[in-house]
Amino acid sequence: MSKRHHITRRLARIMVNRGITSEDSVRAYLHGELSDLHSAHLLKDMDKAAKLLYESVRGGQRLFIIGDYDIDGVCASYILEKGLSLCCKYAEEGEEGLHNIKAGESNDILGEYADRIRVRLPDRIKDGYGMNRAMVDEAADWGASVILTCDNGIAAYDEISYASGKGMTVIVTDHHEVPYEERDGQREYLIPPADAVVDPKRKDCSYPFEGICGGVVAYKLISSLFERTGIPGEYLRELLIFAAVSTVGDIMELKDENRIIVKYGMAEMANDLNHGINALINVTELDKNAITPYHIGYILGPCINATGRLDLADRALKLFESADQREAALIAQELKELNDSRKDMQLYYTEKAMSLIESDPSYAEDTVLVIFLPDCHESLAGLIAGKLREKYSKPSFVLTRGEESVKGSGRSIEAYDMYAEMSRVKELFIRFGGHKMAAGLSIREENTGLLRRMLNDNSSLTPKDMVRKFRADMQLNLNGATLEFAKELEMLEPYGNGNPRPLFVERDLRIVKKQVLGRNRNVLKLSVAPESAFNGEGLCDWGALREAIIYGEADEISQSLEGKKDIMLMYELSVNVYMGNENVQLVVRDWK
Repeated sequence: MSKRHHITRRLARIMVNRGITSEDSVRAYLHGELSDLHSAHLLKDMDKAAKLLYESVRGGQRLFIIGDYDIDGVCASYILEKGLSLCCKYAEEGEEGLHNIKAGESNDILGEYADRIRVRLPDRIKDGYGMNRAMVDEAADWGASVILTCDNGIAAYDEISYASGKGMTVIVTDHHEVPYEERDGQREYLIPPADAVVDPKRKDCSYPFEGICGGVVAYKLISSLFERTGIPGEYLRELLIFAAVSTVGDIMELKDENRIIVKYGMAEMANDLNHGINALINVTELDKNAITPYHIGYILGPCINATGRLDLADRALKLFESADQREAALIAQELKELNDSRKDMQLYYTEKAMSLIESDPSYAEDTVLVIFLPDCHESLAGLIAGKLREKYSKPSFVLTRGEESVKGSGRSIEAYDMYAEMSRVKELFIRFGGHKMAAGLSIREENTGLLRRMLNDNSSLTPKDMVRKFRADMQLNLNGATLEFAKELEMLEPYGNGNPRPLFVERDLRIVKKQVLGRNRNVLKLSVAPESAFNGEGLCDWGALREAIIYGEADEISQSLEGKKDIMLMYELSVNVYMGNENVQLVVRDWK
């Protein structure tokens, strides 16, 4: 592998340890291009959905898009709205109609077809998740012929039946688990009665990679529709940005085609294809030429999500739809300020949840945490559940009091299939949905205690399952921790969920120097070298010395390392640039 692809044996070993072994998978991982994306036609019902939309567009029918209030749902909605608007333009005027529209740069076209394409994003508080009957009635009253869902719909069996009864065509695009019922020990999957249901998690779908998000499913649909319509592929460039933002924001694993989508989608962000994305990058003081999954997941994404959490997701959609740079800048600033407020609220209720857990000894016995925070804004439940999972390494549910029922969100650990375990107690829920690692629910308040008890009674988690685990990719001695190797590791980017930064381990290290840094004293800088670099007089091989940093309570960490010899470090390699000089640096994740 190393000779064929001109990489070091160390890099090849990391890839093999991550299961990337076949020639095709190695090539796609290192050199994947957009042409390597799986064909949209492999998705069950994709051709049927594209044909139905093609006929609706050609027939001048009205299309009603039902999205979701999170980053994936908003981005997927925009992809469908923009893509369908381009199809309408092409249907009416042909290539000449698109000639004056630079690919992705003008959103005036959205206003041009606002009377034929409408997006409906749910209000998190009033509507809850997904499609409901009120939305169906709204679509019918508007005169819609087609309802098109994105990032939802797979669990809306009754609502889709209701829409069909009103004579509307229904097309579902989703990526969530298909609901099922247990009958005689067998799962009977409940595919909704829509005219087309596109979901890679359908058991009868032969798509080779089911780990795509709602935004990517929408992108695949529009790409299929463009192909059928004859619209050039260059008009997908802007939409690829939103497929990438969806993928990272919805915490999809950066494996298979997701790596390619994110890599090329982030690159397109530098090309000024969408005023809203540009404005959000500017207001958060990022460099559009150097966007990473971290920036999407922890800076841009939370601003997009903040609207659906504390206000209406329509504000984020309006940002993407904006055809005016000044308007986009104002909306982006509003989103950033809203996210700043969200951070303060989240911190308060996270501390409150941890206080409840640590003041009640019974929680120590629970392998599944179920915490009721009546006064907490329901939109923060998932974020707080994630923080609890990180701290206690247990699957965590956070419940809040809604207008008509208790609502909640859960975040899981690898050893616990959250959706499957919730399905075992589904009689407790008014509504629920999700997948292995995350879920949402509605429940009557009197059943919250019962939910905690039943989930824990059913849990088979062991103490070993609930230990935070670091898995090193390989042992790497400090002589191998070079600047050249740190730069070669960039070939493995983009990093993120499912494709983390390589983690290395080395033992028998000695600390030569320690220094606490940072205004908040939250960085500990170490100089370390292997035992073999010392003789009776001290350090004799200065070339083996490496700088390492540890983030956290630096004084406390420094004290814990005082006098220790033969320490072990688990670390990532990074390139530290200071005053134009580059040096390799160890970023320590664990030690003993």
